[in-house]
Amino acid sequence: MTKPAKRTAYLIAVHQGGEAVRVYAVLAQSAAAALAQVGELATDDMQMEVVGSLGRDIVRRLGLKPDEMRLV
Repeated sequence: MTKPAKRTAYLIAVHQGGEAVRVYAVLAQSAAAALAQVGELATDDMQMEVVGSLGRDIVRRLGLKPDEMRLV
């Protein structure tokens, strides 16, 4: 029996023009996958970067599901 792939909740900051920075929590297998998921919603003038991660307990409290993206 195989175990499910390990996922991490990455924090992705999105910068756009003069707007406030938005930070998304994305539960993904890699930072690249998390960036790609947020990038699906991005426009040309947005810049994204990984700014951290969340611990397992916080992910459980938030109820974050695999491949889910949530504004925090």
